[in-house]
Amino acid sequence: MIKKAIGYVRVSTSEQGRSGLGLKVQESDIKEFCKNEGIELIKILSEVESGKGFDALEKRPVLSQALNCAKKESAYIIVNKLDRLGRDVAFISSLMANKIPFIAAQLGRDADPFMLHLYAALSEKERELISTRTKAALQILKARGVQLGNQTNLNEARLKSNAINKKLASDFARTVSDIIEGYRIKGLSMGNVANELNKLGVKTRRGGQWHASTVKNIIDREKTV
Repeated sequence: MIKKAIGYVRVSTSEQGRSGLGLKVQESDIKEFCKNEGIELIKILSEVESGKGFDALEKRPVLSQALNCAKKESAYIIVNKLDRLGRDVAFISSLMANKIPFIAAQLGRDADPFMLHLYAALSEKERELISTRTKAALQILKARGVQLGNQTNLNEARLKSNAINKKLASDFARTVSDIIEGYRIKGLSMGNVANELNKLGVKTRRGGQWHASTVKNIIDREKTV
């Protein structure tokens, strides 16, 4: 029977502004889960990812502290989502080897080690597929004349007939929607998807910056196809 727990929340520098990934949101999820499940939450420890190689315990001082505290208190580690512990299956497995049980609030208290390991493996595979699809979509955009990172984009297309422009718009929407869908699967809001597209250097069909409204337009266009 789970009675006590140490909460652990984590963000990377780039994630701090994203909807659903902030420290306060994670803390709120953990507190609500413990309240609903009747678990005594001893404390919540926060960590900000410092850079590459973060899926290594020696580079996670706060997580190490959480593990030691959980061992001392005979408590569980609770995160709101499994990827807050790590994004790598091998790293998740190494944490399991510490014999300190942990709970992902998103999966519930009944998720056993096998289920957690399986979920971690599926999540890792999903990220690989999203990355592959995003790279493929970017290559298609380049092949179609979309100049990534350049403010002037598809100027010639704008001078063509309405029929050609409509086809270009549909083709562009269909291709960039693969990237958008990947980010939406990860739980990003439309505004945060726009931020990610801007970071990638992908311009809108008219050569501008992405906003929540332009992301929504692409999603709505694909729904009508």
